[in-house]
Amino acid sequence: MNKSQKRNVVSNGIAFRGKSWSYVLRVPDPRTGKTVPKWVSGFTTRESALLARDEARVSLRKRNYVAPTKTTVGEFLEQWIETHALRIKPTTLLTYREMIRNYLIPRLGAVQVQNLTPLDVERLYVDLITTPGKAGFNLSSTTAIRCIAILKKALKTAERDGLITFNPATRVPLPTVKSPRPTPWTFKELHTFLNTAKEHRLFFFFRLSAYTGARRGELLALRWSDFDGKTISINKSRTLGGKSVVEQNSTKGGNGGQRRVTLDPETIELFKAHRKRQLDEAEKLIKVGAWVNTGYVFVKENGEPLDTGTPTHLFRKLLVRAGLRITRLHDLRHLHATELLRLGEPLHVVSDRLGHRDPMVTATVYAHVSSEQAETASATFANGSKSAI
Repeated sequence: MNKSQKRNVVSNGIAFRGKSWSYVLRVPDPRTGKTVPKWVSGFTTRESALLARDEARVSLRKRNYVAPTKTTVGEFLEQWIETHALRIKPTTLLTYREMIRNYLIPRLGAVQVQNLTPLDVERLYVDLITTPGKAGFNLSSTTAIRCIAILKKALKTAERDGLITFNPATRVPLPTVKSPRPTPWTFKELHTFLNTAKEHRLFFFFRLSAYTGARRGELLALRWSDFDGKTISINKSRTLGGKSVVEQNSTKGGNGGQRRVTLDPETIELFKAHRKRQLDEAEKLIKVGAWVNTGYVFVKENGEPLDTGTPTHLFRKLLVRAGLRITRLHDLRHLHATELLRLGEPLHVVSDRLGHRDPMVTATVYAHVSSEQAETASATFANGSKSAI
């Protein structure tokens, strides 16, 4: 037997094959339950192969064996996002893809999944908040933590499927970042804005937003069939998913993403006035064949659905014209919730109206309102006690 033949002889599960040392194990086949031989190669010395073999044998006895793989973090994330695409809402999917493409793969893509350590994840977080990215600026702590959360979610799947023995992202303590407290307008500022917007054809969009707390996408998806004369049924949302507009058959929150919101008498009358205005516009364009009947409450002048960015751009333009402090369109929703809570509306009622999945979500977002009310609780009780004497 020559030297080459001797090196290829399997001795105690170890052999020199090709250009490196290898070891062989008998591992259970998940389909049949029977053990089958599995070769693992790529070791530079017999001793390193022997050590790896012993560690693998211990893992098999403990039933936490993971077959070695050279799959990289980048390869795994690309496979993972495609597998989970149908389970994620379009807007969420867009965010996941952007963070994976722009932040995770450039920094961790070349690392093998099984070699990823908690230290790698910790360094990723530090890098995200200290090193300028493609846009030329560092990420905020909130965005960086969201990026790590996506990685953690993906690695949870890798752990479940037996690709890794533990999820390294779960072993990295990250700072708790408080969301900025909403600073919506006062009622006086709201009325100033609405008076400025009154003559615009989309005035009612902002009025309905402030008086129902509905989200922008929910109002963009609202159809005339969702209005029964007293309430509106909110059951869809139109949002931008990538370069195209996506209409989802449910909104955020509980009750299957559907809710019915009661309207006050003045809002009902304004709803009817908005309908009449739209019909007048349609009548003029129908004659020349330029009207598109889509059934949406808020449309372009020819009846086509509004672009998703139109309300936001118009809102900013009108508030500047009104001389008001800068705030977001979404803060009309915050105004609705904040004032209802301050006026004593029960938490669960406000939560249902906003479409939160749980009243605790409402309580967390608007905790500052509860704190303000708590300051007067003692005096309220004392005054109530005196009135009973």
